[in-house]
Amino acid sequence: EKGLPNLLQHVDNIKNVFGLPCVVAVNAFPTDTKAELDLVEAKCSELGVNVALSEVWAKGGEGGKALAEEVVRLCEQPNNFHQSYELDLGIEEKIEAIQQQISEKIELESSRKAKPELLRVSASHTAFRWENINSIMNLGETPAVCDAEIQKHILLMKEELGISYVRIWNLFSDKFAITADLEGDNFNFFYLDSVLDFFVQNDIALFLDLGQRKRVIKASSKSEVYLEEEAHQPANIRQWENLLRHFLRHLLRRYGTAVLEKWIFEFPWNLEPYYKEDYDYVQAYSKGRSIVREMVRNATVAGLSPNITVDARQLSEAIRKMKKEGVFPDVVTMRVFMDLEHALMKDVNYQRENDFLYARQFVERIIQMVRDENLSCKFCISEWSNSVANRSMIQDSCARGTTVIHFVAGMANLVDMMGFWHATDAVDVFYDTKKLIFGGGGILTKDGIKKPSFYAFRFLKQLGGEVLKSGKNYVVTRDSSGRIVCLFFNKREYSYSYYLKEETEQKDLSQLFQSEENVILELELTDIERNGEYLIKEEVVNSKNGSIQDEWKILGNQEELRKSEIQYLKNICIPRIYMKQFICTEGQLRFHIELEPHEMRLIHIFPY
Repeated sequence: EKGLPNLLQHVDNIKNVFGLPCVVAVNAFPTDTKAELDLVEAKCSELGVNVALSEVWAKGGEGGKALAEEVVRLCEQPNNFHQSYELDLGIEEKIEAIQQQISEKIELESSRKAKPELLRVSASHTAFRWENINSIMNLGETPAVCDAEIQKHILLMKEELGISYVRIWNLFSDKFAITADLEGDNFNFFYLDSVLDFFVQNDIALFLDLGQRKRVIKASSKSEVYLEEEAHQPANIRQWENLLRHFLRHLLRRYGTAVLEKWIFEFPWNLEPYYKEDYDYVQAYSKGRSIVREMVRNATVAGLSPNITVDARQLSEAIRKMKKEGVFPDVVTMRVFMDLEHALMKDVNYQRENDFLYARQFVERIIQMVRDENLSCKFCISEWSNSVANRSMIQDSCARGTTVIHFVAGMANLVDMMGFWHATDAVDVFYDTKKLIFGGGGILTKDGIKKPSFYAFRFLKQLGGEVLKSGKNYVVTRDSSGRIVCLFFNKREYSYSYYLKEETEQKDLSQLFQSEENVILELELTDIERNGEYLIKEEVVNSKNGSIQDEWKILGNQEELRKSEIQYLKNICIPRIYMKQFICTEGQLRFHIELEPHEMRLIHIFPY
C-alpha cells in the first residue's frame, strides 16, 4: 500500500503526459495475499489501467502469458503519443517543460503528504504497560574489557542507559593463558579475574556466553576486516566439562554464590562447536547446564540462540530433546541481525537489511515453537542490530537511531529482555580506523562520543510505564508521577539506491532513502485531570543537533584531531533542548510537532 502512490504517479505520467496506454505487471509471490493483489488492481482500474500477473519465475513462459496478451492488445490499439516538450526547443526549455509536467506533479503530491496528521490521545486511557527491556549491552570479546577506555564506556552506559547486564564471550581466550592442559588441574584465571573483578566492583551483572567464537571484525555482512580462529579449544566433551568445572569452582571461591546468582550463564548454539570430537549442541548445552546448576543451584541458565544454519527441523528436535531430558533453558535466547538470512526462515522472502517484518517473524517463530511444547521460560533477543557491519556510514547516523526506536517498539511486546550489538567502536579498532568515525557498530565512538543510537536508547529509557498510544512514528506514555512522556521519530525506508552497492561503498546518505519528507503531527491530549499552565520540554536529535556524523563534517572530516577538539565534539554532540509553556483548558492540550527525516524527539509534559 505504501508503494501505490509512486506506482500510480508513473501510470498517470505515461497516460496523461505521453498519451500512451499501459499495463501494470505484478511480479506475484506466494506470500502476496489476495487482498493485496485486489487492492493494486482496484487502484489501477480507477485510472483505467489493467493489471496482469507475472508468474514467470514459478511457471516459466506460461506464467507470462497473461501479461504478453495484454501488451499485444494494447499495441494493436490506437494511441495519442506525444513528447512532453516541443522537439525544436533548446535543452534548457525541454528540461523546464519536463519539470512543469512531471516534477511539479511530484512536488504537488509531496505537499499533500506534508499536511499535518492529527494525533488525539486520551491522558486517562492506558493501552498497555511499557518496560525498559533494553537491559543488556553486548561488549564482545572478554579480553577487550582489559582496555581502560572500554571500561569507561561501560560505566557511562550503566549510568546513562541503566544497563543491567554486559554480555561477553570468549572467556577462555588464548590471550588469558589459562591452561596448557585441559585434562589436568592446573588452571590460572589471573588475567580473566582482572576483567570479572571490574564488573563485580562496579555492581554490573554479567551475561556470559560460554561458547567459543572466531575473533572477527565484519566490514559488512559479506566481508571481514579481520578474522582469526581461537587456537585453544577442548578436544572432547570431557575436556569441556573439566574446564567448566574448574571455572565455576574458581568463581564461587572468589565471588560467592550471591554474586553468581545475579548472572546469566548462556550456552548458545554458535557456529563454532564447544569441543571438536563427536560434537552435539544439545549434549554440550545439557552438560554445561548440569554443571552450573550443580554448583550454583539458583543460577539462571540460557540457551539455544540458533545460528544461521539451523533449520526448523533441527531446532524443533533440539527443543523436544531438552524437554524430554528436563533441561530446558530458563531463558531462550535469539540473535537477530536484519542483514542476515536464516535457515529457519527459508520459506519467507527476505529483503536485505531493511526487513523488520522478517526479523519479527523469526522471533515469533521461535517463540511459537517453544510454546507448542507447552514450555515455560523467558525470551531474550540477546544480540541484535540493523546490521553486523562495522564499516558502514549508516552506523554513525541519525538513521540508525530511528531504526533502534522502531525495532525496540516493535519487539517490546514479544520478549522479556533485549541486548544490542554493540557497545563501543573501541572494540572494532584496527589498521583502518584512524578516522574519528569509521562506520563502527557501537553506540559510542572509539573516543567515547555519543552517537544518535546512544540517544535512542536513552530516550527509550525515559518513557513512562504506561503506554497511552503508539503508532508508526510515536510512543506516548505516562510515568508513575502522572507526567506525559512522548517519543517521536521519523524513520525513512531505504530506496533502490541502497541495494545497488555494498555497505562499505556507500558515501552519500541522502541517496539511500525513498524520500526525505518531514513528518508533521498535531498532538491533542484530552482528559487531562488538571487545567492551567504546562511546561513542554523537548530533547531533539537530528542532522543539526546531537549528530557526530554531521558535526564532524563541519570540522572538514579531519582525521587528526587534538584532545581538546575531541572534547569539543563530546560537549556539542548532545540533544538540543527546547522549553515552552502551554495552557490546558477543558482538559485539553494541543501543540504542533514537525520532524525532519531521521529525527528523534523526546517530549516531557508536566504541570508548570
